[in-house]
Amino acid sequence: MSPRRAPALLAGATCLAWLTLTTGYGAAAAAPGLDLGGVPLPNEPSTDGAHPRELAPGLWRVTLGPTYSQFFSYERRINGSRVHVGVLGAPQGTSSDGIRVVAGVATKGSSDPTSCGDEGDSTESSVPQAVIGARLVVGDEDGSTGDTCRAAGTIQIEVSRGYASATTDLPYVIKVVEEAPSSGAGDEEADDTPAYDRPDQPEDTEPLDGAASFDEAPELDARDRPAAIRTTLREGSERLWRLPLDWGDQPVVRVDVAAAPDGNEFAYSGPGLSLHLIDPLRGRLGYADSGAEDSTTGTYLAAADDREPSVLVAAGEPVRPVDGRLPGDYWVSLAASPLPESADRKAVEIPVTLTVAVDHHAGAAPTYDGVAVAQDKKTSLDGYSPERPFLVGEDTFAAVASGSPLDDGWLTTRRWAGFGLAAASVACLGAGVVRLRARR
Repeated sequence: MSPRRAPALLAGATCLAWLTLTTGYGAAAAAPGLDLGGVPLPNEPSTDGAHPRELAPGLWRVTLGPTYSQFFSYERRINGSRVHVGVLGAPQGTSSDGIRVVAGVATKGSSDPTSCGDEGDSTESSVPQAVIGARLVVGDEDGSTGDTCRAAGTIQIEVSRGYASATTDLPYVIKVVEEAPSSGAGDEEADDTPAYDRPDQPEDTEPLDGAASFDEAPELDARDRPAAIRTTLREGSERLWRLPLDWGDQPVVRVDVAAAPDGNEFAYSGPGLSLHLIDPLRGRLGYADSGAEDSTTGTYLAAADDREPSVLVAAGEPVRPVDGRLPGDYWVSLAASPLPESADRKAVEIPVTLTVAVDHHAGAAPTYDGVAVAQDKKTSLDGYSPERPFLVGEDTFAAVASGSPLDDGWLTTRRWAGFGLAAASVACLGAGVVRLRARR
């Protein structure tokens, strides 16, 4: 081999390696599904219930296998607090999947823990790739169970695939937020079927595409009046919009689906659509009044179909302690079913109009204690104030429950991938110039 060719070949090999690496990251960032955010768990999760992995407050990114549960423990920082735990998964297959979170505390004199919450979520058959999420509150129970769950210093957490027969790994995030003790949140009872006013179909809309990332979801401002936007949703995709909510706010979302244009006929039925809300703990929710013929699901219909175009509606509970909901960023999630393998057509773009209204319920805000005391009752906690009652990261209190100090900032995973690709491209361009000059 010529000595002159060795550097050029080495540069070419290096360039190819870097392009493979960075475009791999770029492909991963742009792959179907959502970027859930969060930061990687510092240590591997435990599959041994006797030796759980300790969690700190924050939003942590993990992968759950199809077979074994994962076990965590959380050491309570605030005496008498409510500990909120949420999980949100991004299914990778087209078969049924699920995610389940269970919390408990050790009970003196008993080998069985006291249950402090058990919640789960599963995929919809028509939109199997849409995110699934559940959340629970430790210390919100009534009677002696509530006393036991609030007093315990250590909380045991189990995350599993629920009752699904999953065959693929499930990327997910787990979020822990600790809420300081409070009082005066009203005597209302939780309502599984809250009343709501369905927004009218808007006359004026603004274009605003949703994002495939929780961190980058565009904000909808519906506090003073309904927010109405128009966009298109590609078959097989899911998109997000961010909706900040405060105490007493109740979100209601309406999606009007346009009819498919002439010539866009489907063999049996058009793509299905699913509408949900996701709360600050990443729990998925969405209620529709069937008595009013509302539904969180619908179909993209051909213009020749005799049926009326689909209208989807999803409402959430008011942001109140009694409902276990916290103030902060919520997300509107709209997903379309994937293109069938047997289809002899390309994936379609579905035009929709999305309207978000926020009703307000007075008297929902609790009153937080003037001082937060550590679990050992010996010291008060720095950084706490009644205006910042949520522990969202180690030694970090916030006014709302969304976000995590570990996940804040402009440099998201997707942007790092973009920087890597740009750097590789510049390096390869430079190597090409050097090689051309060497040939002259």
